[in-house]
Amino acid sequence: MTQNTSPSFSFEEAIGDFLVASRKCEVVSLERLLEAVQLVGRIRALVHQLQRERGASSLWIGSGGQRYADELAQYRAESDTTARAFREHLDGWLEPGACAHARSRLLGRMALALHGLSGLPSLRAEVSERTLSPMEAMRGFSELIRSLLAVVFEAADSATDPEVSRALVALLNFMQGKELAGQERAIGAAGFGQGMFDGELRQSLLHRIDAQERSFRIFSEFAPESACAAWQDLQGAGFAAEVERLRRQACTQGDSRGDSLSDPARAEIWFACATARIDAMKEIEDLLEMHLNECCSARITADRADLGAVRDRIAQLAESELRDSVPYAVFFGAPEGLDQEGEDDAVLNVPIVGHSVMDLVQRQATRLQSVEDELYAARQALAERKTIERAKALLIQHRGLSEDQAYKLLRQTAMNQNRRLAEVAEATVAMSDLLGKGGL
Repeated sequence: MTQNTSPSFSFEEAIGDFLVASRKCEVVSLERLLEAVQLVGRIRALVHQLQRERGASSLWIGSGGQRYADELAQYRAESDTTARAFREHLDGWLEPGACAHARSRLLGRMALALHGLSGLPSLRAEVSERTLSPMEAMRGFSELIRSLLAVVFEAADSATDPEVSRALVALLNFMQGKELAGQERAIGAAGFGQGMFDGELRQSLLHRIDAQERSFRIFSEFAPESACAAWQDLQGAGFAAEVERLRRQACTQGDSRGDSLSDPARAEIWFACATARIDAMKEIEDLLEMHLNECCSARITADRADLGAVRDRIAQLAESELRDSVPYAVFFGAPEGLDQEGEDDAVLNVPIVGHSVMDLVQRQATRLQSVEDELYAARQALAERKTIERAKALLIQHRGLSEDQAYKLLRQTAMNQNRRLAEVAEATVAMSDLLGKGGL
């Protein structure tokens, strides 16, 4: 028999403190995630306005300044209003205590997005002077929107709750699909406006159509049923059918002018139908953002309740241990004189200090592992998108390709090798890392 020789400090008390601290960290993490979710809402509103301005800018340039002047002025004013609201919202991110280490990458992305916005006046001046082609104007706006979407990506990448992470992945991919639809609208307006789609313009259109399908497929895997049902309804709408019909014309008609694409009204029909499609996507985005906020708020409420329950349980255990504190012994083997018949009851009555605390520890460890397992799928989807973007950037930098050409090369390689696009992108990045900067 070994007598109780417990040290003066209590391991059980320290375990309880660390359990409470662990749960408090989860609550704080979710509260910060909610702040990031609210930031995503501001970005989403600004991106939508910039997408409208981009479309009107392309049509205005393409018409030689004859059409869409009033719409362009209206969209610019609405973009400015939304940008001011976004900028004011960012002030809260610079308050003391807001710049945590875990947010460094997110804050860096926000700085890049603000840098992009600072160039908007000069881009508008070039549009007004019509020193840009419709496609050049589209690329200027798209680059700005890309920097804003990168903030959303970083917010999704930092999510630590499985349900919230899935909701963010669904929203991020839908926003990306909608952005590609906006680029497709501008490309189609340029092609129909000039009455022809040359090889490069047609390839750009095909790239956006293909990339949209991938974004919306991932969205469908992670989105709630209500958003998926709304997306299916949109697919059957009349404007969606008209967009599909005009897509086929753009992708199959000849390069020369003078064919049926030269109808000047066709560009406006395309723009109107593509705009109706994008506006309907905005409503689905609203559903996704609402679902995201509900998920985040529900998790915070649940985790706060769990934190309170853990605190109460530890306090009860501490009070019970103090009240029932008696000299005790830990027996190795059966105590002398113990009846065989009453052995089980007697052993169960021997105090085992810390047993209930250990239950709490084990439950916390099991729960954290379960959370990590559930996060895997969402993080994998984010990682694949990040790898594809990095592979495209490497090809653009080292091969001198355009974004469309880089995507086409990755996609064609994937088809030739019967591999997934993400696998080819991963191999491209790995080869670059292996061979160094000059490897591609």
